[in-house]
Amino acid sequence: MDLKQLEYFVRVAELGSFTRAAAALDVAQSALSRQIRLLEVELRQNLLVRNGRGATPTEAGRLLVEHGRGILHQMARAREDMDRMRGGLSGRVAIGLPNSVARVMTVPLTRAFRQELPEAR
Repeated sequence: MDLKQLEYFVRVAELGSFTRAAAALDVAQSALSRQIRLLEVELRQNLLVRNGRGATPTEAGRLLVEHGRGILHQMARAREDMDRMRGGLSGRVAIGLPNSVARVMTVPLTRAFRQELPEAR
């Protein structure tokens, strides 16, 4: 099991959909599905019940979601701590704009932000 598989699985379980999770993670749905299937094979557990309306975690899946959230949270904290140790910035940026302004300003703001802080995600 690797962190990417765990992140993919948790996101599908939280969103209840491979399509929405793939969009949120910016990965191809086929790649997402393949990684989760590999995780299920490795763990020898069906983690999701797949149906026409999405996916829901099995009992084993719910347990892995609980553990996975904690693991992913700890990894994020470790990255933030390492960034702080080398003097880098960490955290999230959220910008709230009225729709009328957002249509005009979102792209220029994003470009300026990425130009100023190219390592930011």
